[in-house]
Amino acid sequence: MEKFNTSAWEWLAGMRRRDRREAVPPPEMTPEEARQLLRVQFLAGRAIRGTIARGYNIERAWRRVTGRRRRKARVWWAAAAAVIIAGLFLSIPRESDDKPAAIAPGSAKAELLLSSGEVISLAGHGEDRRWQARGVIIDNDTVAGRLRYESADANNGDASRFHELRVPRGGEYRLDLPDGTRVWLNSLSSARFPERFGEVSRDVYLRGEAYFEVAPDARLPFRVHFGEQVITVAGTRFNVSAYDDDDVWRATLVEGAIRLSGNGQEIDMAPSEQYALDRRAGVGRLERVDATLYISWVEGRFYFRAYAFEELVRKLERWYDFQMIYLDDSVKSKRFTGFVDKHAPIERALSLLEMTTNIAFQITDKTITARSLK
Repeated sequence: MEKFNTSAWEWLAGMRRRDRREAVPPPEMTPEEARQLLRVQFLAGRAIRGTIARGYNIERAWRRVTGRRRRKARVWWAAAAAVIIAGLFLSIPRESDDKPAAIAPGSAKAELLLSSGEVISLAGHGEDRRWQARGVIIDNDTVAGRLRYESADANNGDASRFHELRVPRGGEYRLDLPDGTRVWLNSLSSARFPERFGEVSRDVYLRGEAYFEVAPDARLPFRVHFGEQVITVAGTRFNVSAYDDDDVWRATLVEGAIRLSGNGQEIDMAPSEQYALDRRAGVGRLERVDATLYISWVEGRFYFRAYAFEELVRKLERWYDFQMIYLDDSVKSKRFTGFVDKHAPIERALSLLEMTTNIAFQITDKTITARSLK
């Protein structure tokens, strides 16, 4: 790593001090070692994460990375700089701007639809709220963004009456079910569930994206329904992304085991496996992945690995609540690898993309225009 440590890293640090438009390209290196820097990018992100609370120190973070890897490497910057540098710097805490962001990140907000038809807003109260429905105690923590269901008696509630937690664009919320299962709902997502689970299974109906930590109960399987697909588990951790406007739906297993049923087939999945369903072709594939990348949104980051720009933008649109307009369709197919701090203003990510690509952005209210610079 010596050459990267003494030249490329100094170039990276210098980019923060220089005006972005005056940044000069780094030295050219070999293609094989671009792969190694991608790994370094993620290690750097992990190292930086621990420095946020006590203030960012670029040298301390880099020492934590190089302490793990001592290989000598030269990096092929000519082809990898835009992909790698964007990913690294999108995560670095920066000084706060004097003016408020035009497009702010999302926050904890949702609404609860009761079986009676009553709709309850769960955000903006400024204090906890607690009420009962057929013996089931419902507690809303507005600070933590968490809705918790409690039932001292398994007979409380009605298994035929359903509640629905709905998260709007620019929101997220956590749901704690009576059995101890925890569900994190992403933007533009909803979970429909009964007042109490039945005697055969625990069923939840999902639209959008959610991360599940299912409480173990071998006697009562937990089932997640999305579209024509059903995931059956006894107790495990997994993520499901099944937005209506996505061409590909993904189920990613973090821990335990799950069985996915649908399209006339059953698939048993092991940890770090993902089933990706191409909805247009009606064909799915099972492959091994880094599962942590697909649950990073729960921890405050969006990771992207070889994502098409249009797919990346679709995820950001849901969280930041904006609309992207493309003046040049060729921009949509460009691919990126990196990560975005989801609690930072969108302007930060856009400015870094402008610095490392030939894409230019213009923000007007809640609309962002993207065009390619020839």
